[in-house]
Amino acid sequence: MTNQSNSTKNSILTFGYGNRKDYDAFLSYIEEFNIAYVIDVRLSPRAWTRRWYGCAIEELCASKNIRYISKASLGNISGSHYWIPPKKDEVEESLLEVAEVLETGNVLLLCAEMDSSRCHRTEVANKLQKITSAPIKHLK
Repeated sequence: MTNQSNSTKNSILTFGYGNRKDYDAFLSYIEEFNIAYVIDVRLSPRAWTRRWYGCAIEELCASKNIRYISKASLGNISGSHYWIPPKKDEVEESLLEVAEVLETGNVLLLCAEMDSSRCHRTEVANKLQKITSAPIKHLK
């Protein structure tokens, strides 16, 4: 991994779509924070509405020149905000892959739970920060 200068440190942002019926907030954050990558940390990139399915988000991201990456290995099988990854032996490798991506642009960790304090993505972001020392911002 290449070292970044502190003046160009990229950020880890997190976003939960919750029960949003449209992409307005999501797209606003993508633009405001110059998001280069959307990292989907859901175990299964599906939702109660097809709008938030991984394939739909990937298509939306592509239309905005943003890379969508599904990282089910960073998903959660606990059913709560306590993070229990599906395959613990894949977590470190996945975090390192996201850390490499973070070197080239801001990343947004995407999950379903709107409240970051009730979502495992906060723990994923914290572990990623330990690897990269990148700042974290939880979006609402």
